[in-house]
Amino acid sequence: MTSHEAPAASEAPQFGPPNVRLEVQNFGPLAQASVELRPLTVFVGPSNTGKTYLSLLIYALHRMFEGFPPLPPPSILLQSIYDLPDGHQEEIKASEKRGMEMSEEMIGAMIDKWTSDEPVRLSEFPDLYRELISSINDASLLGNNLSSEVERCFDVDSKAELVNSSWKGNAGVSLSISDMNKDLWQFSMKWSDKETLVSGHIEDIIFLSDYRNSMIRPQARKLCHELLQQGQNWREIFSILFDHNFLGRRWFDTILYLPASRGGIMQSYQLIMSALVSRSTRPGLRFPEAIPTLSGGVADFIQHLILYREHARDLNKISELAIALEDETLWGRISTIRSTPSSYPEFVYCPQGTKQNIRLSRASSMVSELTPVVLLMRGHLKPGDTLIIEEPEAHLHPAAQTQMARTLAALVRAGVRVVVTTHSDWLLQEMANLVREGELRQAQRQGGDPEPDASDPWLDPKEVGVWLFKEDSEDGGGATVQEIPFDRVDGLEPEDYADVAETLYNDSAQLQNQLEAIKMQGGA
Repeated sequence: MTSHEAPAASEAPQFGPPNVRLEVQNFGPLAQASVELRPLTVFVGPSNTGKTYLSLLIYALHRMFEGFPPLPPPSILLQSIYDLPDGHQEEIKASEKRGMEMSEEMIGAMIDKWTSDEPVRLSEFPDLYRELISSINDASLLGNNLSSEVERCFDVDSKAELVNSSWKGNAGVSLSISDMNKDLWQFSMKWSDKETLVSGHIEDIIFLSDYRNSMIRPQARKLCHELLQQGQNWREIFSILFDHNFLGRRWFDTILYLPASRGGIMQSYQLIMSALVSRSTRPGLRFPEAIPTLSGGVADFIQHLILYREHARDLNKISELAIALEDETLWGRISTIRSTPSSYPEFVYCPQGTKQNIRLSRASSMVSELTPVVLLMRGHLKPGDTLIIEEPEAHLHPAAQTQMARTLAALVRAGVRVVVTTHSDWLLQEMANLVREGELRQAQRQGGDPEPDASDPWLDPKEVGVWLFKEDSEDGGGATVQEIPFDRVDGLEPEDYADVAETLYNDSAQLQNQLEAIKMQGGA
């Protein structure tokens, strides 16, 4: 990639949540897509046009980079998350050696510079700068790790299976992170069945003192100095720095994926647990069977359920949303029971006005669909996390679909990034109303009117991105993606939704006219 000149101090990025743009080519059913992730990102369009493909790719990339931070973690940190494939032991040893050198020569200087009042450039930390640049261009590390994660998430033997052989060219993925229209870093990977090419670029970012002081707390600086003097392991020092928003991010930003099959999984949860237990022992006299695999998103979802623990119910914005969802949509409570303290959890539903716990296998499909949403909001979701939820409208009454739209908007207000795939006209209409609510609030504030009720959800037009996936009918070259801009009159709906409504109305009118004509003829 072409390098860019470092921005002047007056043009230094004003950091907030980074802007994230993802581009793909020849990826599964997608011929071409360029999508900007907003606080609320919505994928709409016909089935088999790549909405789930792009959602799973976002999931894989987020896991790979532990979020989309203003700076990607250096490769030595990535190696603490993912094990390199066999044959890379020498690379691990070399990274360990580099890590020790970095801890001795760099960490103290980094903290001293970071706590000064002067603007600081990333290039003033040459070891870190070189490490970041080398790691993001490291085909053996990032290429292998991302390939493994993509294969896991999509449940394929090789990422080459995701290249559509009927189209010309390799499959490609490009990730761009920016702030206030300033590039921060980029990463791209292209591959075919024969080769994988990785490239990236990192800007020489300027960090202003007021921004730095808001990122790392005094107690974190003191603790890092103490650990350095004690000769503490460099990995622990780095984890503390990142955990206290050093370099502009929390270290472990979580991404949670709710697949479209979640309702069926919840209905058959006990059966799945039984099957896992039966396969956890040696086969004995039985012949070993080939064990089928799941896609990474589904497997991770099931693992969340297996390892689920009730947290102390500290009331915060997100946990309060879970209570509201139970009260207003589920009309009951979701509980966790265990036969023994160490057993797998079982999830039950208690309707309002009763004391009877109902297993999810006997509850309505709506309860099965919303149970995992409630469980995640009870303590697993936190500000800064990303939630991907496929078809949140599934098995919901239209009124409940509009309530779900308001819940998603409230999660955005609480600081959660939300990615949604949907076919629901009701969901999109309510989201459009929430954007209009946001515009109304802004107009009222400018007009000096009293502040509206802060508890009501709303959306800023800049927070919402609705992307239409559609098949290119001209040459059959795969699906493409385009943004649906918000229109104050038409809202956020695709044009073909209006076409369907018009067709239904015309068919209804025609049938009624025919019936009236027959009735009149009979009367005559």
